[in-house]
Amino acid sequence: MSTGVARRPGIVTFVGVILLIQAFLGLVEGIVLLAFRDNVQDFLAEYGDTLSDGTITGTAIGGLIAALLLGLAGFGILGGSRVWRLLTVLVVALRMAFSLYAMIIHPHGAYFTSGLVTLLIGFFVIWALYGHKESDEYYRAS
Repeated sequence: MSTGVARRPGIVTFVGVILLIQAFLGLVEGIVLLAFRDNVQDFLAEYGDTLSDGTITGTAIGGLIAALLLGLAGFGILGGSRVWRLLTVLVVALRMAFSLYAMIIHPHGAYFTSGLVTLLIGFFVIWALYGHKESDEYYRAS
C-alpha cells in the first residue's frame, strides 16, 4: 500500500545529516572565534602571522553565515527540495574549485590535504544528489 509520499533514500539522508553537522560545527566555530579573537591574534603572533581584529571578526561572521546556509541546505535536502538540491551542488562545486585553486597554489601541507578531502567529499555529494538513481526518483516525486 503506497501512501503517496516518496521514501527518502539513505544516501540523501546521509548528505542532509552531514550538512546539519557541518552547520552546527560552523556555528560553534564562529561563536568561539568571536569570543576568543584576542587569543587567536596572540596565537597567530607566536607563529609570525598577524590578522587584524576586523579580519578575525569578518571571518567569524562569514563562518556564521555559511553555517546558516549549510543548515538551510541540510533541512532542504532532507525535505526533498529540488531548489536546495541544486543550490547545494552549486555551492559544493564552487568550494571544490576554490580548493583546487588552493591545492595548485600551495601544493604542500594543509592546503593540499584539506583541498583533497574537499574534492573527495564534493564528488560524493554531487554523485549522491544527482548520480544516484534513488535520489533522482525521490526528488522527482517530491
